[in-house]
Amino acid sequence: MPPYRPRHLTPPPSPEPPSGTSRRSLLRGGVLGAAAVGTGAAALAAPAAYAAGFYGQDVSGWQGEVDWAGQASLGSRFAYVKATEGRTYRSPTFNHQYVGAGDAGLARGGYHFARPDSGGPEEQVEFFLNNGGGWTSDGITLPGMVDFEGYPSLPQNYGLGQQEMREWIYGFSSAYLAEVGRRPVIYTGVNWWNDVVGDWTPVNSPLFVASYRDDPPSTLPGRWWAWELWQYSDSGPFAGDSVRWHGSESEFEDFITDPDYRARGI
Repeated sequence: MPPYRPRHLTPPPSPEPPSGTSRRSLLRGGVLGAAAVGTGAAALAAPAAYAAGFYGQDVSGWQGEVDWAGQASLGSRFAYVKATEGRTYRSPTFNHQYVGAGDAGLARGGYHFARPDSGGPEEQVEFFLNNGGGWTSDGITLPGMVDFEGYPSLPQNYGLGQQEMREWIYGFSSAYLAEVGRRPVIYTGVNWWNDVVGDWTPVNSPLFVASYRDDPPSTLPGRWWAWELWQYSDSGPFAGDSVRWHGSESEFEDFITDPDYRARGI
């Protein structure tokens, strides 16, 4: 199986910051709408192993102006859009991508690339919330997601020990909870988390796991025993990275609307 691949590669001559960044809804008639995911073009594009369930994607400046109507026609029903990184960078493609996804009938939400080397967690939460990372129980907004992975020009652990990293992550999660009333989704890969954070998982944090493979991952980071979102491909069927939701339509509705949603994997 291919290993998890960090999405920090040399950026194209595009809006992403030169220092390096991650590569990385309005709902028609409810969460799934008229087109059921797992049928039609989406089912043909996705491996048979994921035929059940429904799908979405995450995008950043690497994808530029996305054809969201085309993504919806392929079966995408939600999108995480890169909003911020660290405490100063806001993706210049965020507005177009976020609004475009919603206009095409997708649930949408922002994500933040965490930089523990660049300011405290509370400061980065504030920056994220001021630039697209908020959440409301309106049925179309995904809870904010925070991306934890390596950065190519820095030590894998950003210069922090395991306990320091845990405190930083917990600080971000707690500050987000205090501001919006629920904890953020945590995106990560098994190798980075287990090496840098270790055998620990922040309380009630939904897991967005990166694992490029043909079947759902059985090994998860930290103390999670289940995932909410699985990033299974960076090469289609959708623009950016393709993502699968773990369960049913009603469970997805709970996830995006209920501030007391309990992460199933802790």
